[in-house]
Amino acid sequence: MPEGHIMLAPLFPARRTASPHRHIVRKGLLPTTLIALALTLMLTVMHLRAISAEALDVARIQAVRIGSVVAPGLGDERLRDLIGRALARSAPTDRVILHRDDLPDLVVDSGRRPPSSPWLSVRLNTPMGEMETFSDASTLHERRFAAWLMTGLLATGIIFAFAFGARTIEREAAAPLAQLRERLDLALHPRDPRTGATATDDTVSLEALLAELAGLRERQDAAMTEALRLRLHEIARHTRFLEQMGDHFRQPLQALSLFVAGMQPGDDLRQRAVQGQMQHNLARLGELLDGLLDMARFDAGAVEPEPVELLAADLFVRARAAIAPDAARLGVDVRWRGGALPLRGDPTLLGELLHRLLTSAVACAPQGRVLVAMRRRGADIRLEVRDNGIGIEPAQQERLFEAFTRLPGHPGFGLGLAVARRIADTLGGAIGVRSRPGRGTLYWVHLPGVAMGNARPARATLREPLQRR
Repeated sequence: MPEGHIMLAPLFPARRTASPHRHIVRKGLLPTTLIALALTLMLTVMHLRAISAEALDVARIQAVRIGSVVAPGLGDERLRDLIGRALARSAPTDRVILHRDDLPDLVVDSGRRPPSSPWLSVRLNTPMGEMETFSDASTLHERRFAAWLMTGLLATGIIFAFAFGARTIEREAAAPLAQLRERLDLALHPRDPRTGATATDDTVSLEALLAELAGLRERQDAAMTEALRLRLHEIARHTRFLEQMGDHFRQPLQALSLFVAGMQPGDDLRQRAVQGQMQHNLARLGELLDGLLDMARFDAGAVEPEPVELLAADLFVRARAAIAPDAARLGVDVRWRGGALPLRGDPTLLGELLHRLLTSAVACAPQGRVLVAMRRRGADIRLEVRDNGIGIEPAQQERLFEAFTRLPGHPGFGLGLAVARRIADTLGGAIGVRSRPGRGTLYWVHLPGVAMGNARPARATLREPLQRR
């Protein structure tokens, strides 16, 4: 740590991280509880206003009914009698005071109101002056008390639910956190696990374990980087060894081939047969060496694809030239589809893959037909090589792409399809086969993400060879 940081560290201590359950309570449960309490209080206030307005409306209606009996010219006794009868029908209005301008106030009491009972007063004008009515408000106060009591009970329930939820969250969050801390502690310190941590410092302990885990991850990354460097060095060394081994083997084979080719057997038919057999075996030995070296290079990871933009016709032209002698010798008609398809890939590896599949198909379909098709599947390419030959037994299909698995009637060593599978793996694709005995064989290769744009016509230099057959 820099010196400035060391000096400032005591002045600014690290802030203690709150527990996860406290974060949940503070940011989730507490705001919800406060909102519920606020809504409860608001509903209570609205209910109180509603019952007060209702009681006042009833008192006003009764006052209007009582005031309707007051008419000019009535004597005190007659007016008192009419108001008394109206009071008898207008509970809970219990008392009326008629304030007359030139005469004393007229007071009429129903006798129902207790002396200490609260009342609700209403004033209105009549033909004989202002009239004031007093209604019993005990029912209104009881309803208000009941409303506040229900509000208190509801608020108590909300607070109890908050406390219970906070306790449950603490228990549900702290227990898994403690278990996670113990598992990390046991994983990082299997021989000396730390003990004594409580629920209050589980977060701090977990942060320390995570920091230690991050350091362990950095060390593992460094170790993997070093292992990768050593692996690349080993691949490079192995590649050089393969190249040197190939050179050392090819030089004697080439010398022996030249020696056999230069022999002059004369007219001796036996010597001519021996010389032909030697040349044939030398050619097969060269093919075996090339196949083994190719497999070794792919297995060692020494082959890296170098993708470029090309047309499928570019691959078809080279494959046609390579397979033409064998196709003519076996009488196989090879047809091509999808040459105008643009793609991006390694032309060398794709050409080698197509050549090995095409060689296998031609060898298994003498006097037959072979169709080579390049098809687009969205951003992917599917290469298909189909023949109408003798087909392959299901038991052989399971190990067809293994080394030294020879097809019936095939003169090779069983390395072509094994190398084809390694090429497909190197290109990031998949390879497979579908075949029925006597019905032919379909080899397919799926290459993801190599299709480009839309198909366009092939160049004239590539189209002309494809139209000759």
